Amino acid sequence: MPKKRVISLRVSSIAKHQKILELTRNSFYLGLAGGVITLIVSLYLLLQLTGAGALSGNWLTSIYGLGLFMNILIGVLMLLAVLLLRKEHHSFGGSVMLLCAGIVGLNFAAGLLIGPLLGIIAGILGLSEHEKMIRKHLE
Repeated sequence: MPKKRVISLRVSSIAKHQKILELTRNSFYLGLAGGVITLIVSLYLLLQLTGAGALSGNWLTSIYGLGLFMNILIGVLMLLAVLLLRKEHHSFGGSVMLLCAGIVGLNFAAGLLIGPLLGIIAGILGLSEHEKMIRKHLE
């Protein structure tokens, strides 16, 4: 008898996880697109700046280097936040992290402003989806 209960608990747990994945799908795709766009633009800037010799050791190295480092960091943080969105217990943290990375990305003009804007939209959407998950848990 206990084995049937364990199996039914696992099945209900899998079904519950599938519902959570369904809820966070839109914010996941938007955040993923924003993070990928930000990283692609950052890597393109890295190639252009190294090809032009701007990162070769003159006084502008620190300015370009800091901006490029921040762009890459923002892209990586956005992708990490997107991975957190897919976890049930970390969806709130992932949404807030995505929202914050998008806001900081707007200040540094990362990802041609498209990436951070998608990140902000995905963060807001993730927060609203998290609120839906809380309502379902309370019912």
